[in-house]
Amino acid sequence: MARYRGPRLRIIRRLGENLPGLMCIDEKKIEKQHPPGEHGKNKRNKVSDYQLHLKEKQKLRYHYGVLEKQLRRYSKSAFSSKDNTEIVLLSLLERRFDNVVYRSGFFRSIKAARQAVNHGHLLLNNKKNDIPSCILNINDVVSFKADSKIARSIVESNQTHHNIFTPSYLNIDNKLKMIKVVAEPLRKDVPININGQLVVEYYSGR
Repeated sequence: MARYRGPRLRIIRRLGENLPGLMCIDEKKIEKQHPPGEHGKNKRNKVSDYQLHLKEKQKLRYHYGVLEKQLRRYSKSAFSSKDNTEIVLLSLLERRFDNVVYRSGFFRSIKAARQAVNHGHLLLNNKKNDIPSCILNINDVVSFKADSKIARSIVESNQTHHNIFTPSYLNIDNKLKMIKVVAEPLRKDVPININGQLVVEYYSGR
């Protein structure tokens, strides 16, 4: 399944959640509470267990902007861990390079953060790294290249581009435009309303 590139509001309406990584928007802009489509509001209210599990999985996939095969790979890593599977899965997603850059507040969406990583505007531990899916560890430091035009524009604007909270596992130096991972992500650091256990159950039999 390819990465979604269609209308973002349509996905937000379908899942019934304002997913910050997909698009930070005012709740008032979500004018319809029923799913998109001509007959969206006429669908039966009864939802199957499979639909509940699928919805939670899709919320994770669209928020973090990952491919289905990537999410499946993260789930396998979580299952192989001796720690809580749900927490490990969410931690892997939160510690992706593109997500860490996004959660720093320097970019409006994960898509924008990923593009900055892909184009080589950021350094990881003072070395070039243009792999958005790279998993960061404690004490890893992200900084902007000295000649990065994006860094200069951020300095000039002197403000963040999204309104979600800064997670506890990051230390942000707004003056130097540096990001340091100082701890493992906690469950409360995840910025979306997600039932991770349902996601674990979705992949447990696959």
